[in-house]
Amino acid sequence: MKKEELSNIIKQGENQNIEFKSNFNIQVIETLVAFANTKGGKIYIGVSDSGLFENNLTIEKETIPNWLNEIKTKTQPILIPDIELIEIENQQIVEISIQEFPIKPVSCRGKYFKRAKNSNHQMSINEISEIYLKTFNTSWDNYFTNDYNLENISLEKVNNFIDLSNKIRENAITDDPFTVLRKFELVKEEKISNCNNF
Repeated sequence: MKKEELSNIIKQGENQNIEFKSNFNIQVIETLVAFANTKGGKIYIGVSDSGLFENNLTIEKETIPNWLNEIKTKTQPILIPDIELIEIENQQIVEISIQEFPIKPVSCRGKYFKRAKNSNHQMSINEISEIYLKTFNTSWDNYFTNDYNLENISLEKVNNFIDLSNKIRENAITDDPFTVLRKFELVKEEKISNCNNF
């Protein structure tokens, strides 16, 4: 990264995707989790909240591997961010970046965070449930119930549905009722989905 590029980032200040930290600490990991649960982002360690370079950051041979190990042990699912050491104006700055995680929510020591503007917010139980459902592109209707079984299905209703569908479909449905239910993912592994009205 060029000096001008980093300077421009620092001038713009913290935002939805950028965070400054003087040192590596648990708040850095919480921010990574918040970024992973939102739209991703970058943390610059060695930069104060006001955008000034800190003089007390010392990066040794094992520093970054130790940071990575701490991030891995304190996040679930495990986060492995990209880490780059930047030398600028005789200062060492560390850029830690993470993309939006495909499996959400991610937690830090059992706590879940999201990014809002330039700060982290701990998620409520409802928010945790909602982001979990969105991640798997599903809802209550798509879950399968143990309260009913295949014997509870009205084959008459399924056949009526097939007859009605065939009146408007170009290609008629010729499968038997249970095959139709499986193709529409209303029955899976002998279980019935919550949205099955048959």
